[in-house]
Amino acid sequence: MMNNPILCLVTNGKRTSGRDLGFIVNEAISGGVNMIQFRDKDATEPEKLKMARNLRELAKDRAAFIVNGDVDLAKEIGADGIHFPERQIFDGPIDNLKENFLIGKSVHSFESAAKATSEGMNYLMIGTIFPSASHPNGPVSGTGIIEESHRNIPIPIIGIGGITEANCLQVMKAGAAGIAVIGAISEADSPKRAAHDILEALESSKV
Repeated sequence: MMNNPILCLVTNGKRTSGRDLGFIVNEAISGGVNMIQFRDKDATEPEKLKMARNLRELAKDRAAFIVNGDVDLAKEIGADGIHFPERQIFDGPIDNLKENFLIGKSVHSFESAAKATSEGMNYLMIGTIFPSASHPNGPVSGTGIIEESHRNIPIPIIGIGGITEANCLQVMKAGAAGIAVIGAISEADSPKRAAHDILEALESSKV
Protein backbone atom coordinates (compact mmCIF):
# COMPACT_ATOMS: atom_id res chain seq x y z
CA MET A 1 0.00 0.00 0.00
CA MET A 2 3.04 2.27 0.34
CA ASN A 3 4.51 3.22 -3.02
CA ASN A 4 8.16 3.91 -3.63
CA PRO A 5 8.84 6.77 -3.80
CA ILE A 6 6.03 8.14 -1.64
CA LEU A 7 4.50 11.45 -2.71
CA CYS A 8 2.00 12.57 -0.10
CA LEU A 9 -0.32 15.56 -0.30
CA VAL A 10 -1.41 16.87 3.09
CA THR A 11 -4.75 18.62 2.66
CA ASN A 12 -5.32 22.21 3.73
CA GLY A 13 -8.56 23.83 2.62
CA LYS A 14 -7.10 27.28 3.16
CA ARG A 15 -4.21 26.73 0.77
CA THR A 16 -5.95 25.90 -2.49
CA SER A 17 -5.76 29.35 -4.13
CA GLY A 18 -9.55 29.56 -3.86
CA ARG A 19 -10.21 26.25 -5.58
CA ASP A 20 -12.27 23.32 -4.33
CA LEU A 21 -10.25 20.84 -2.26
CA GLY A 22 -11.74 17.94 -4.20
CA PHE A 23 -10.40 19.46 -7.41
CA ILE A 24 -6.94 19.79 -5.87
CA VAL A 25 -6.92 16.20 -4.60
CA ASN A 26 -8.18 14.74 -7.89
CA GLU A 27 -5.64 16.70 -9.93
CA ALA A 28 -2.83 15.81 -7.54
CA ILE A 29 -3.58 12.09 -7.75
CA SER A 30 -3.86 12.32 -11.54
CA GLY A 31 -0.39 13.85 -11.54
CA GLY A 32 1.17 11.11 -9.43
CA VAL A 33 0.40 11.71 -5.75
CA ASN A 34 0.08 8.26 -4.18
CA MET A 35 -0.82 9.21 -0.61
CA ILE A 36 -3.37 11.70 0.70
CA GLN A 37 -3.25 12.75 4.33
CA PHE A 38 -6.59 14.29 5.27
CA ARG A 39 -6.07 17.01 7.86
CA ASP A 40 -8.63 19.66 8.79
CA LYS A 41 -8.52 21.31 12.19
CA ASP A 42 -11.21 23.92 11.57
CA ALA A 43 -14.24 22.09 10.15
CA THR A 44 -17.15 20.95 12.30
CA GLU A 45 -17.51 17.19 12.77
CA PRO A 46 -20.34 16.87 10.19
CA GLU A 47 -18.34 18.96 7.68
CA LYS A 48 -15.22 16.93 8.29
CA LEU A 49 -17.08 13.65 7.81
CA LYS A 50 -18.64 14.81 4.54
CA MET A 51 -15.33 16.12 3.22
CA ALA A 52 -13.40 13.02 4.25
CA ARG A 53 -15.96 10.74 2.58
CA ASN A 54 -15.78 12.70 -0.67
CA LEU A 55 -12.00 12.77 -0.76
CA ARG A 56 -11.75 9.12 0.23
CA GLU A 57 -13.88 8.22 -2.79
CA LEU A 58 -11.65 10.30 -5.06
CA ALA A 59 -8.59 8.47 -3.74
CA LYS A 60 -10.05 4.96 -3.73
CA ASP A 61 -7.89 2.50 -5.68
CA ARG A 62 -5.68 5.43 -6.75
CA ALA A 63 -3.84 6.61 -3.63
CA ALA A 64 -3.57 5.60 0.02
CA PHE A 65 -5.99 7.72 2.05
CA ILE A 66 -4.72 8.54 5.55
CA VAL A 67 -6.75 10.36 8.22
CA ASN A 68 -4.87 12.64 10.57
CA GLY A 69 -5.45 12.01 14.26
CA ASP A 70 -9.06 10.78 14.20
CA VAL A 71 -9.39 7.03 14.67
CA ASP A 72 -13.18 7.09 14.66
CA LEU A 73 -13.31 9.04 11.40
CA ALA A 74 -10.83 6.66 9.79
CA LYS A 75 -13.02 3.72 10.74
CA GLU A 76 -16.20 5.49 9.62
CA ILE A 77 -14.99 6.17 6.08
CA GLY A 78 -12.86 3.05 5.61
CA ALA A 79 -9.57 4.92 5.35
CA ASP A 80 -6.34 3.14 4.49
CA GLY A 81 -4.44 4.57 7.41
CA ILE A 82 -4.25 6.80 10.47
CA HIS A 83 -1.57 9.40 11.09
CA PHE A 84 -0.85 10.60 14.62
CA PRO A 85 0.59 14.02 15.47
CA GLU A 86 3.69 13.78 17.67
CA ARG A 87 1.90 14.78 20.88
CA GLN A 88 -1.17 12.62 20.34
CA ILE A 89 -1.21 9.35 22.25
CA PHE A 90 -3.48 6.52 21.15
CA ASP A 91 -5.09 4.90 24.14
CA GLY A 92 -4.93 1.28 23.09
CA PRO A 93 -2.72 -1.33 21.40
CA ILE A 94 -1.32 -0.07 18.10
CA ASP A 95 -1.25 -3.67 16.86
CA ASN A 96 -5.05 -3.73 16.90
CA LEU A 97 -5.14 -0.74 14.56
CA LYS A 98 -2.42 -2.20 12.34
CA GLU A 99 -4.70 -5.10 11.45
CA ASN A 100 -6.75 -2.72 9.30
CA PHE A 101 -4.72 0.47 8.87
CA LEU A 102 -1.33 1.82 7.99
CA ILE A 103 -0.17 3.68 11.09
CA GLY A 104 2.18 6.65 10.96
CA LYS A 105 3.37 9.43 13.21
CA SER A 106 4.87 12.90 12.90
CA VAL A 107 8.14 13.43 14.74
CA HIS A 108 10.56 16.33 15.03
CA SER A 109 13.68 14.75 16.54
CA PHE A 110 15.65 11.54 16.23
CA GLU A 111 14.73 10.62 19.81
CA SER A 112 11.03 10.91 18.98
CA ALA A 113 11.58 8.93 15.78
CA ALA A 114 13.21 6.08 17.70
CA LYS A 115 10.43 6.10 20.30
CA ALA A 116 7.68 6.07 17.65
CA THR A 117 9.39 3.19 15.88
CA SER A 118 9.44 1.18 19.10
CA GLU A 119 5.69 1.86 19.43
CA GLY A 120 5.10 -0.06 16.21
CA MET A 121 4.54 2.60 13.55
CA ASN A 122 4.53 1.57 9.89
CA TYR A 123 6.16 4.83 8.78
CA LEU A 124 7.31 8.18 10.16
CA MET A 125 6.84 11.72 8.87
CA ILE A 126 9.85 13.81 9.90
CA GLY A 127 10.29 17.57 9.75
CA THR A 128 10.35 20.49 9.54
CA ILE A 129 13.10 19.97 6.93
CA PHE A 130 13.14 23.41 5.27
CA PRO A 131 11.49 26.76 6.14
CA SER A 132 7.75 26.19 5.80
CA ALA A 133 4.66 28.36 5.37
CA SER A 134 2.79 25.99 7.72
CA HIS A 135 5.27 26.64 10.55
CA PRO A 136 6.86 30.00 9.65
CA ASN A 137 8.53 30.55 13.01
CA GLY A 138 9.25 26.95 13.91
CA PRO A 139 12.67 25.28 14.10
CA VAL A 140 14.10 23.85 10.90
CA SER A 141 16.04 20.59 11.08
CA GLY A 142 17.55 20.31 7.62
CA THR A 143 18.18 16.89 6.11
CA GLY A 144 20.47 15.72 8.90
CA ILE A 145 17.54 14.27 10.84
CA ILE A 146 16.60 12.21 7.77
CA GLU A 147 20.14 10.86 7.49
CA GLU A 148 20.35 9.90 11.17
CA SER A 149 16.92 8.28 11.16
CA HIS A 150 17.60 6.39 7.94
CA ARG A 151 20.79 4.93 9.40
CA ASN A 152 19.11 3.72 12.56
CA ILE A 153 15.41 3.17 11.85
CA PRO A 154 14.08 0.27 9.74
CA ILE A 155 10.74 1.76 8.64
CA PRO A 156 10.00 4.21 5.79
CA ILE A 157 10.70 7.89 6.48
CA ILE A 158 8.76 10.68 4.79
CA GLY A 159 10.25 14.18 4.87
CA ILE A 160 7.95 17.18 5.35
CA GLY A 161 8.31 20.93 5.62
CA GLY A 162 9.07 23.40 2.85
CA ILE A 163 9.81 20.67 0.31
CA THR A 164 9.48 21.54 -3.37
CA GLU A 165 10.53 20.17 -6.74
CA ALA A 166 13.73 22.19 -6.38
CA ASN A 167 14.89 20.65 -3.10
CA CYS A 168 13.18 17.26 -2.89
CA LEU A 169 16.24 15.39 -4.18
CA GLN A 170 18.20 16.53 -1.11
CA VAL A 171 15.61 14.80 1.06
CA MET A 172 15.66 11.60 -0.97
CA LYS A 173 19.46 11.45 -1.07
CA ALA A 174 19.46 11.76 2.73
CA GLY A 175 17.54 8.46 2.87
CA ALA A 176 13.85 9.35 2.79
CA ALA A 177 11.36 6.97 1.18
CA GLY A 178 9.38 9.97 0.01
CA ILE A 179 8.09 13.43 0.82
CA ALA A 180 4.91 15.17 1.95
CA VAL A 181 3.88 18.59 0.69
CA ILE A 182 1.05 21.09 0.95
CA GLY A 183 1.63 24.29 -1.00
CA ALA A 184 4.02 22.89 -3.60
CA ILE A 185 1.02 21.10 -5.10
CA SER A 186 -2.16 22.64 -3.68
CA GLU A 187 -1.12 26.23 -4.46
CA ALA A 188 0.42 25.48 -7.85
CA ASP A 189 -1.24 26.84 -10.99
CA SER A 190 -1.62 23.23 -12.11
CA PRO A 191 -1.63 20.76 -9.19
CA LYS A 192 -1.49 17.90 -11.68
CA ARG A 193 1.61 19.23 -13.42
CA ALA A 194 3.26 20.08 -10.10
CA ALA A 195 2.66 16.55 -8.79
CA HIS A 196 3.97 15.04 -12.02
CA ASP A 197 7.14 17.13 -11.95
CA ILE A 198 7.83 16.41 -8.26
CA LEU A 199 7.28 12.67 -8.68
CA GLU A 200 9.58 12.69 -11.70
CA ALA A 201 12.27 14.34 -9.56
CA LEU A 202 11.75 11.81 -6.77
CA GLU A 203 12.00 8.89 -9.17
CA SER A 204 15.24 10.25 -10.59
CA SER A 205 16.80 9.74 -7.16
CA LYS A 206 16.52 5.97 -7.67
CA VAL A 207 18.59 5.96 -10.87
